[in-house]
Amino acid sequence: MPSNRWIGVQAGKARRLAARAAHRLEPLPRLPFAVALAAAAVVLAVSVEWQPRPYDDIAEVSELPTAAQDWFDFTSGPQVEFQITEYGFSTVVDELGFERVILGAVVRNPFDTAIISPGSIDIVAMRDGAPATALESFYPNPIPADTSVTVGHVLSSTQLDLDPADLRLETREPSFLSPDPAELGPDELDYGVVDPLPEITVLSVEPLLSPEGYRLHYRVVSDATREIRLAVLFRDAAGALIGGLPAAEDPFSFELGSAGWRTVMEGETVQELDLHASWIPEGADLGRTEIGPRSLGGG
Repeated sequence: MPSNRWIGVQAGKARRLAARAAHRLEPLPRLPFAVALAAAAVVLAVSVEWQPRPYDDIAEVSELPTAAQDWFDFTSGPQVEFQITEYGFSTVVDELGFERVILGAVVRNPFDTAIISPGSIDIVAMRDGAPATALESFYPNPIPADTSVTVGHVLSSTQLDLDPADLRLETREPSFLSPDPAELGPDELDYGVVDPLPEITVLSVEPLLSPEGYRLHYRVVSDATREIRLAVLFRDAAGALIGGLPAAEDPFSFELGSAGWRTVMEGETVQELDLHASWIPEGADLGRTEIGPRSLGGG
């Protein structure tokens, strides 16, 4: 069932992107002094000509809160870069019969402070010695301190003629650590502190007859009832990562951005995930299949 918390997640992403835009604009040149002086003169002239109305014509109004009260600068912390520790691409077939390229990756925050505004994850094609071509980019959610997150992603296009062997994963934009919590106000702590992710362990993989595929049972240990986004990773017999998907009923559906979101209860729970056979890349060792957290809701 699609999660309503997706709206909060997208709002958080919008705030982080706005902070990035402001951070990029900081180095731009300011108005020349002469232009600023002329503008000030115009403002002064207008203020001299304008005559205020008598006080008895002015109604009292209550002060409205400003948007600045909700502002949090996601780029005020130290600039860093997260680690892409491993990744792999493969092709699978979706429900409509289209061949799709999937990505599985493990991204790590090696710092003892949360990455509140992660940089981009960029999918790049390297074809026959030609210059690298950026295919698409996306941003992970905040990553807790000293934590690895799993990424299962489906490339958006079904029309590209891609060989997974030609694809690379990079991060081309900087990430930013959380500011010192001691410097944050009570309202800012909601944005500046990133909670730990739940622990997830695959318990069993059982075959399904209809539809043909497999059912994964996995255990979740969470310190609170929360919404999390999960990803499933596929490995070959040697343990190499060969792809991944959002852990969802339909991993190819991005309606409301709901793929992979689910609610987990406080404590220990057991959940299940069904994988159609056509979603599993060739060469995958099902005994090595992993499910892991990608992000928390509301980030």
